[in-house]
Amino acid sequence: MKIQLETIPVWDGLKSGSECFICSLMKEAEIDSIRYYLSSAIMTPEVRVETNTHGFCRKHFSLLAEGNKAQSLGLVMDTYYEEDKKSFYPALEGIAAASNVRKAEKAFSALYKAYDERMGGCLICSRMNDRLYRYSYTVAALFEEDPEFKEELKRSKGFCMHHTRVLYETASDAIKGDVLLEYYKTLADLLKKNLERVQADDYYLTQKYKSENKDKPWNGCEDAAKRAVYKLIGEAEVIDPVRKR
Repeated sequence: MKIQLETIPVWDGLKSGSECFICSLMKEAEIDSIRYYLSSAIMTPEVRVETNTHGFCRKHFSLLAEGNKAQSLGLVMDTYYEEDKKSFYPALEGIAAASNVRKAEKAFSALYKAYDERMGGCLICSRMNDRLYRYSYTVAALFEEDPEFKEELKRSKGFCMHHTRVLYETASDAIKGDVLLEYYKTLADLLKKNLERVQADDYYLTQKYKSENKDKPWNGCEDAAKRAVYKLIGEAEVIDPVRKR
C-alpha cells in the first residue's frame, strides 16, 4: 500500500522546536476532527450511519459536547440514542420483568456489556490514528531520503515517550536494514537526552521556589513541570480507534 507522505506538516513541526511535534500535529488533527463532526457533514446519510454505528470515546464525546454546536450535536445524539435502544432495551426490559435478584443481576450485566460495546469505538480517534500513521511513516521516510531532515531531527527536542513508541512501531513499514537501525538509535538517543533535559529543567523549577533563589532568572523553566508530564504521556493520544492498524 502506497502511503501519502505528509512532508510539509512534518517539516513545519520539526522547525517549530516543540517538545514533541507529533503531539502538536495530533492536537491539530483532533481539533479538525471535532470540527468535522460538528459541521454540515453530519447531515449526510453516510456520516450519520457511521456515527450511529461507531460513535465516539468518552473523551471525544465530551469535546463534542463542549463544541457549542447544539444543532449538529443534537442530530448526532438523537439518532445515536435510537441505535442505543437496540442494545439497551432488551436488558432494561429483562430487569423490569425479573422475578428474582439473580435474573435482575444477569440482565444488568447484559446492559453494561452492551454499553461497553457501544463505547468501544471512536470515529475521531480513528481519523486521528490514520493521520498519526502517515506522520510517523513520513518521519521515517524523510530520515532515509533527506540528509538535512536527518540532521535537524538529531538536533531537535525529540518526541514524547508515547509518540516515540509510535514512531518505533511504524518505522519498519517505511525503512529497512542499516538505516532502520540508525533510526532506532536516533529515537533512543533523542529520548534519553531530552528526558534528562526536561528533568533538569524541572529540578531548576523546584529550586527556583526556594527563598534564596527568588532573584535568579527562570531560564525558561516556568512551565517545566507541565513539560515533564507531557514528555512522558504525550498529548492528544488516540484512545479507542474503530480500526486498529
